[in-house]
Amino acid sequence: VNASSPTIEGLTLSLNSAREEVKLITERNKQLDAELETLKNEQQEAKTEHERVLDKFHKLRKALMEERAKAEAAEARACQAETLAGKGFYNDESTRVLHLESNPLTDAIREKYQGEIDSLIRKLEEMEEALAGKQSALAHVAGTPSSSLDRGSIGSGKKDETLTSLDAQKLHKRLKERFKEQIGLFREGVYLITGFKIDMSFSESDCPRFKVRSIYGEREEDHLMFQWPKNKGKDQLEAASASLDLMTTDMARALMSGPSAIYMTKFDSVPAFMASVTMSLFEKQTI
Repeated sequence: VNASSPTIEGLTLSLNSAREEVKLITERNKQLDAELETLKNEQQEAKTEHERVLDKFHKLRKALMEERAKAEAAEARACQAETLAGKGFYNDESTRVLHLESNPLTDAIREKYQGEIDSLIRKLEEMEEALAGKQSALAHVAGTPSSSLDRGSIGSGKKDETLTSLDAQKLHKRLKERFKEQIGLFREGVYLITGFKIDMSFSESDCPRFKVRSIYGEREEDHLMFQWPKNKGKDQLEAASASLDLMTTDMARALMSGPSAIYMTKFDSVPAFMASVTMSLFEKQTI
């Protein structure tokens, strides 16, 4: 028994040590279980947050696409409204159009530009007369015998005449450019007010022709052609304006077979005919 006592004590110590180790391992295992549970909770929370963010992202993207579709539709409606407004569209249920026999704005614009055009024409004629006089005087001085004139005075006179001629040419050029600009503004104003773009040319018989295109025309090549009557002179503008000859074009043939023709065949009124053409083309585009 005594011999086995150290062995028993050793085994007892080993057993106690093993028990302590098991206890430590058990506690460590509990700590690990607690950490694992914490990590699982954190993972679940992260997963829940991710799903919430992802759901919010999808909702925001859907809302963004809907707003973008609304913006595109609004832009398309705005473009359509702008196009219709440019063509004179209006709501006949809420809007009443007052047609004036004499439009004050049209008369004011016509008087304004006509006065400027007349003034520029007069200035141009005066400058042409002055330029012709200067050139005649210069030619006269150049043809005078040298024995009757002082060479220095002749050279100075020629220099002055040359400078005057250059100044007159520059002014003449500026007047022509200004005249061309005013004519362009006048034509654009007539187009915007009346709805007709008018280009003038001359026939083989030297009679003025007027190519008329409507702002409401279905095709760019649609046009009417009027010709100045041969028996009317330039001093009979008022009489000729009511009797311009309507030439044959595709558009004229189509209109003369419709209700607008009565204004030419029965009443011989070009303005009434053109007004009927405008309303007919306008109604085709807006109805």
